Amino acid sequence: MPSFTARIAAFVLRKTGVYRKLFSGGPEFHQRQAKALAVPSEPSAKLKARLSISSTEFQGRPVWDIAPKDRSPSLTMLYWHGGGYVYPPMPGHWAFAAHMARVHGWRMILPLYPLAPMAEVGEVTGFALDLYKHIIGKPETARLVMGGDSAGGGLAAATAMAARDAGLPMPEKMILICPWLDACPDDPDQPGIELRDPILTIRGIREAGEMYAGAAGTIDSRVSPIHADWSGLPPILAFGGSDDILVVDSRALGAKLSSVEYIEGSGLMHDWPIFGFPESRAAQARMARFAAA
Repeated sequence: MPSFTARIAAFVLRKTGVYRKLFSGGPEFHQRQAKALAVPSEPSAKLKARLSISSTEFQGRPVWDIAPKDRSPSLTMLYWHGGGYVYPPMPGHWAFAAHMARVHGWRMILPLYPLAPMAEVGEVTGFALDLYKHIIGKPETARLVMGGDSAGGGLAAATAMAARDAGLPMPEKMILICPWLDACPDDPDQPGIELRDPILTIRGIREAGEMYAGAAGTIDSRVSPIHADWSGLPPILAFGGSDDILVVDSRALGAKLSSVEYIEGSGLMHDWPIFGFPESRAAQARMARFAAA
């Protein structure tokens, strides 16, 4: 059974519908997105006081660097945030990055990549690969892990595949947190899971996927990397939650690639490993052990 904290959080999210409204699609989407983009997304003042945090620009977009103040980072994680390719990082993303820096000694690089529908898959994945090229091979990123949550997990996978195809060095490890790997939400199990999911809706992810894909179409392997060639990638740790409509993507990855270490949280919501539940802290510690091995 999920922890009391996880159950309370799921109950509150279902009752308020705060995230489901963001990811419900429909004609109000552009208003919701504009409201989210009107406030700059960045670490809080509290996090900035606790950690070494700075930002630079790459191709005109902010790239945040979050590291511990009291020690040299043990490794660097290039972290692609979730948000359906349509929303900027939310407080939970910053809190997760800060936790991994403060508790586990990681340096977290968190780019604010272009968002749909203003940008489509070609521009977004092009930016991601260019940034990866810029980062890889530098002395300070000699130990590099790449990953992301939700849409960011899909972008991490697509970026690794593009880097492999370009003959670039691979990251040491990959961590995919409740990754969105198939932009066609047509799995027969998803309607039943949607009844329990306190965050996502099938309509919302379908519309977000179509906006992100644009003319390329949602079957394009950059949009839906579950259909791509996963050979030649580094070791992968993946997470899913049984109360998340995207769990079918994580399960499909585990079935497709037997080498994946897959952890599914029973009764847990989308993105549970980035939160502060007891299960989340255990997952974060597992990430640290996986990356260090």
